[in-house]
Amino acid sequence: MLEIVAHFGGQWPHSSYMLPGGVVTPPDTRRLIACRAVLDELQRWYEQRVVGARLEDWLALDSADALFAWLDRPAPAGSALGLMTRFLRSQGLHRLGIGTPHMLSFGVGCDPERWGPSQDAHLMRSGFLDGDSGTVEPLDTTQIAEHVRHSWFRPYEGGRHPYEGETVPDYQPGSDRYSWAKAPRYGERVVQTGPLAELLIGGDALLRDLHAREGAGAWLRQFARVRRVAYELRHARRMLDELGASLREPHFIAPVPGSEVDGQGCGLVMAARGALGHWVRLRDGVVEKYQIITPTAWNASPRDSAGVPGHWEASLVGLEVADADDPIEIGHLIRSHDPCLVCTVHFAQAGAPAGAGRRLVVGA
Repeated sequence: MLEIVAHFGGQWPHSSYMLPGGVVTPPDTRRLIACRAVLDELQRWYEQRVVGARLEDWLALDSADALFAWLDRPAPAGSALGLMTRFLRSQGLHRLGIGTPHMLSFGVGCDPERWGPSQDAHLMRSGFLDGDSGTVEPLDTTQIAEHVRHSWFRPYEGGRHPYEGETVPDYQPGSDRYSWAKAPRYGERVVQTGPLAELLIGGDALLRDLHAREGAGAWLRQFARVRRVAYELRHARRMLDELGASLREPHFIAPVPGSEVDGQGCGLVMAARGALGHWVRLRDGVVEKYQIITPTAWNASPRDSAGVPGHWEASLVGLEVADADDPIEIGHLIRSHDPCLVCTVHFAQAGAPAGAGRRLVVGA
């Protein structure tokens, strides 16, 4: 997929300045043909190696019974998905790492035929899945707040919406603060985000049936990541077709000069790891505030102002670790979220005696 980025941006990474026009480089027939060729090759690999079936047949599966019967067929059984499913379920990972039942999605793919100021004009809807009631509520971004009570940032009371937030480091070793991550909350509730949340809120029937039967365990989280690729292939092809039908239309409409001096706005997308939000406020033509909440911040948050653990912390409660010096069980659960390490880099003391500084407290 990075080849497609390179066709429009010149190279990857650092693509936004390597080609005149950057990421708003207009499409042309040559680029569209090249990108379709990349998608064709990727889809063949995905069908043959990853799932062992045509995209249409894979996406047509709509229940757990249909899935497991399908996985008994030779091609799906021999695929990467078949191997992953057998191994993870044999280790009981379909019932471990559930964590918070609440989920958040910012929606997938802007629908150009219906787009407007509302966040529901997506190819896959945005929303909040209330894990207690099982209902999906419309996304309300005013419900988002960040806490720093247990983070190494300058303290403030309660939670703050990103428009009012601040990120001022305040390292306090020896205190009860223990993370460089803030604690984002949605209506004061701990949420998880990622491909599983995206597909459950977006209405995938297969994921909903599996979730209703077994909950959001580590296997289902990884399974959803594989399933999501099929939708992304469809969305990418649709986007290329729309660009091809609009080659003579303006590719970028500049704002009216002077209209961008003051104001605030946000950009919300479902990135590879889940809900990503950027909030910016402008005053006198310059950036006054800029706050980011990454998917890993939602999942890896520490305790909030009320002392409620974050999703990763909750997902480890009750986990049996056979060897504290090699806690591979913890790795399985945390890695099922595809954590972004650069979001919260922590340092461990080098040269300390064995076991020093290693503290594992789950469910305290």
